[in-house]
Amino acid sequence: MNQDFWNDRVVVITGATSGIGKALYEELAQFPCELVLLARRAAEIAEPKNKHDRAIIHRVACDLSDPTSVLDAVEWIQKKVSKIDVLFNNAGITAHGRFDSLSMDVYRKTFATNFFGPIQLVRGLLSLLLVAKGNIVTTSTVSALYGVPGRAAYSASKSALHAALESLRIETLESGLGVSLVCVPYTDTALRSSGLDAEGGTLKEAPAKGKRKTAKEVAHVLISVARDKEARLVTFNLSGRFLEWMRFFSPKFLEKILYKKLYEDFKPH
Repeated sequence: MNQDFWNDRVVVITGATSGIGKALYEELAQFPCELVLLARRAAEIAEPKNKHDRAIIHRVACDLSDPTSVLDAVEWIQKKVSKIDVLFNNAGITAHGRFDSLSMDVYRKTFATNFFGPIQLVRGLLSLLLVAKGNIVTTSTVSALYGVPGRAAYSASKSALHAALESLRIETLESGLGVSLVCVPYTDTALRSSGLDAEGGTLKEAPAKGKRKTAKEVAHVLISVARDKEARLVTFNLSGRFLEWMRFFSPKFLEKILYKKLYEDFKPH
């Protein structure tokens, strides 16, 4: 990891209480930089074990699904820092259920956290990012690359975020701003136990089967992407690249694969 790059940087991380967000701040707290950690339960963010003596950490309560909470966080940040070098747009929520069983409330809640909240935050912090010619690094998913069965609300919200941020990237092409979308694979986090079921209750699913990345492994990739403003759409592994390619070359074949692989997640009851 390039230590000099992070010296004296101002970094904002959303979803910093646990999982990937927590792994990000624990890694970056080892450098002499200023970290602004956003989370609904910001008071629960523990002091990192290996903190640089010049690292500055701010904990800011922010519920991305609540526009007033996002506005308060933006105003606090605007008063506290004069620039933002990297925004790790990391917080998100998943939602599982068949298209015909998902309530409209689930769609609204999912979009509130995964789309409207991040867009409001980016808009509010954009001037500080432009001052620093900074980088927006968004934690996304391969489910944003194609509509995944049993994940209609989740896929749609992440796809919408992709489109909006891609528009921003083009509009600010000459400003020096970086906008990166990182589609992470299955990761060992609490996403499946804290998301929404079809009726809007708390999802209580076992972790995905098969090999999963650790939050720390994903954080290392995000940190690497943050140093590369040419990074646009980043996929981790063969399965991510397969979906990225097949959506263009053979969507019919891709849909058959998704149907077979994920049938248990959306079969009629």
